[in-house]
Amino acid sequence: MVWLLATFYGSCLALVCLWYGEMESGWLIRQRFGSDTAFEGNQWDLLVLVVRGLLETWGEVLWVRVYSSGTGQDSRRRLRVAGYPRNMSIQELWGWRLVLSIVGATYIYVSQGGFFLACLGGCLCSRLPYLWLASAASKREAAIRRALPGVLDLLVICTGAGLTFDAAVAIMVEKTQPNPLIDEFQQVLHHMRMGDSRQEALRRMAARNQQQDIRSVCATLIQADQLGTSITSTLMLLANQIRISQAHRAEAQANQAPVKLLFPLVLFIFPSLLVVLFGPVFLGGTF
Repeated sequence: MVWLLATFYGSCLALVCLWYGEMESGWLIRQRFGSDTAFEGNQWDLLVLVVRGLLETWGEVLWVRVYSSGTGQDSRRRLRVAGYPRNMSIQELWGWRLVLSIVGATYIYVSQGGFFLACLGGCLCSRLPYLWLASAASKREAAIRRALPGVLDLLVICTGAGLTFDAAVAIMVEKTQPNPLIDEFQQVLHHMRMGDSRQEALRRMAARNQQQDIRSVCATLIQADQLGTSITSTLMLLANQIRISQAHRAEAQANQAPVKLLFPLVLFIFPSLLVVLFGPVFLGGTF
C-alpha cells in the first residue's frame, strides 16, 4: 500500500513538473517573439510570471461572463482606484478570486465543515483580493496626498517661467522621481498627446481618483482653462490651500490621539499597574 501511494504521489509530482516545464517554455517563446530583448531574471521571477499568466488565463473564463454586470464594474473600479498594483489586470484579479475561493471551500469541506460552510468560506475567501486592493488604494492615496503640494509648486515654477501647461507637465514627469501622482500626470500627458483636450484628460484623472484634493485640483484647472485665467496664480492658490487643509487634517488626527490611547491604557497598562501595586496585598505581603 505504501509503495502504491508513493508511486501515485511521485507520478503526480512528475506530471506537475512536466506541466510547469511546458508552461515555462511556452511563456519564454511568446516573450521572445513578442519582444526584442530576452528575459532577464532568476528562476523565481520566471515562476511568478508563469503563475500570474496562468491565473490570468483562468480569470478570463470568469471575466467574460461578468464584465458587463455590476460586479464586473465594481471590480474594475476597485482596481482603478488602487492604481493597478504590480501591473495586475482585471483577468488576474478574477483568477486570484477563483483560486482562493476553491482553496478556502476545499479546506473547510475537508475539515468537516459541511457543504454550506464550505460555500460560505469560499465566498469569503474570494473577497480577500479586494482587501488587498483596499490597502493598496489607501497607501496610494496617502502617497498622492504627500506629493501633491510639491508637485503643484513645481508646476508653478515651470508655468511662471513661461512654459505652457503641457510643457510643464512633461518636464515634471521627466525630472521628478516616480510616485503615484507623477504616474497620474503622465497619463494626463499621454491622453493629451493622443488627441484629447486638456479638459478631457483632467476629467479622466479626476474619475480615476477618489481623493478630494485631486478632484479639486482637476476642477480648478478645468475652470481656469475654460475662463482663460492664469494657471500660475491658480496653482499657487491651490498649493497654499492644500497645505492648509493638510495641516488641519494633521491637527484633527493629533486631537484623536488621546481617545485612541485610552483603549491600550485600560486593557494593558492599568491592569499591569494594579497587579504590581495590589499583588503583594493579596499574596499576604506588605507595602
